Amino acid sequence: MRKAIGIDIGGTKIKGGIIDEEGNILKSIILDTDANKGRNMVLKKVREIIENLIRNEKKVVGIGIGSPGAINIEKGKIEILEGNMYNWSGVNLRTELNSFFDLPIFIENDANLVGLCERWIGEGQNTDAFVVLTLGTGLGGSIYVKDDILHGSDWRCGEIGHTILYPNGRECKCGQKGCTEQYVSGRGIEKTYYEKTGIYLSSKEIFNRCSKGEQTVKETISEFIENLAILIITIKNMIDPDKIIIGGGLVHSRDHWWKPMIDYYNNNCNITKGTTIVTARHLNNSGVIGGGKLVFENISSDE
Repeated sequence: MRKAIGIDIGGTKIKGGIIDEEGNILKSIILDTDANKGRNMVLKKVREIIENLIRNEKKVVGIGIGSPGAINIEKGKIEILEGNMYNWSGVNLRTELNSFFDLPIFIENDANLVGLCERWIGEGQNTDAFVVLTLGTGLGGSIYVKDDILHGSDWRCGEIGHTILYPNGRECKCGQKGCTEQYVSGRGIEKTYYEKTGIYLSSKEIFNRCSKGEQTVKETISEFIENLAILIITIKNMIDPDKIIIGGGLVHSRDHWWKPMIDYYNNNCNITKGTTIVTARHLNNSGVIGGGKLVFENISSDE
């Protein structure tokens, strides 16, 4: 059975795995991204993961990598990134890695790979259209229609994090103000709490305080819930997909926000019929598995 390497580059963590043709993760590695140290550090971490995964492995036929940003899949290049990684725009990831690894390398947007995994062995199976939201350090998205990823005219389709939620709101690195990512993401939660208290806590620390009854934490999570539900209502009315699939690191904290988010959506959306909201079946592993599937889709079994 063939194997592939799947890599998921996130704003906080880089995850990698050996994937077989049934979507199983046979081996995995996670490293801190250290994105604030620049592109060379991120590239070093990616190479380190690949080197460790490929060591003593046979039948690895290629490498599939997901990255934030508008990805030119033909060139293997991050055309532009408007988010949480310093100096990552303009990196030709395929070229950077080709000199180190004698394997075919394929690059996609990270949220698109979550969708690719879920279409293959997850919640996107047997659907005509579905939308993926990845809630992590930032907010990513992808749109699948009739088994095709929509890439857009400039590789920017699915940049749901840069839809405007609050006109003239928080400044975003993309140059706009009030982008949804500034409110509906790990960094967004951290900013909301900071604005209320003047204290910086990570989103993980904020969720850990939920059980302590701190009023400011309750208010912070409540605003996140409402903002996420409003975004989902917009997606429902704009695209009307069969499913909205939610993945990313914040899904692991869903006990604190999932039910009230669904309740807000049901109570405020004009027509909820026809669309189901679910968590990604493979949760935070979807991007790595999708990277493996990207390889298998681009390399025939005869090669």
